[in-house]
Amino acid sequence: MDEHRSLTSRAHHRIRDMVLSGELQPGARIQIDALREKLEMGASPVREALSILSSEQLVVRNEQRGFWAPAISSEDFAILLDTRCRVEGMALAEAIAQGGARWEENIVMLGYRLNALDRLSAPVPWEAAHREFHAALIAACPSGYLLNFCAQLYDLAVRYRNVARLVAYPERQITDEHSKLAEAALARDADHAVALLNDHYRKTGVFLFKTLAEQESKGRANDATMRAAQ
Repeated sequence: MDEHRSLTSRAHHRIRDMVLSGELQPGARIQIDALREKLEMGASPVREALSILSSEQLVVRNEQRGFWAPAISSEDFAILLDTRCRVEGMALAEAIAQGGARWEENIVMLGYRLNALDRLSAPVPWEAAHREFHAALIAACPSGYLLNFCAQLYDLAVRYRNVARLVAYPERQITDEHSKLAEAALARDADHAVALLNDHYRKTGVFLFKTLAEQESKGRANDATMRAAQ
């Protein structure tokens, strides 16, 4: 039983990474046999892992047709971005109201660690530090439900960034954005901190919307070309 749980957990983490990175293409059917061979394990833990991921909205489950990687679109991202701003803004305001010395120390430490990394030269460590910093900002929120939802929304946003291949853009001072966000939180200025958080996410959204629009335009052009050739 423990071995089966371990296999399911390993499958869950591996498939989750494949979805978030875009290795499993959006809208594509997930082939269980191919996954089983890639992960070198039986079909049962793979299916269980996919069922768990479907509850996390990282996999789409169709009872008759199997599992699929979720599709992406600019319309869906707009809803995700708006939801994330609302939910995480609420969590941040609660954290600022409830946070103590340990909460403050973690923000300072993780903010320093994040700003010491370069996103272009060290993308994997930067992404891990970025996740930890944003989690630290809201960690003092007393609602575990709210924190879990924020973590889920973070994953969905990362998937969009990865699938769109969004990279750092030189004209954006993202280090300053993180520093000002931390300063506002530590100053207990909830309104300003929430406004900075929303602005931080929406700046990323502007670039991602542009990339998604370009991809969707190319997709429509390809479809039109294929129809004309038939």
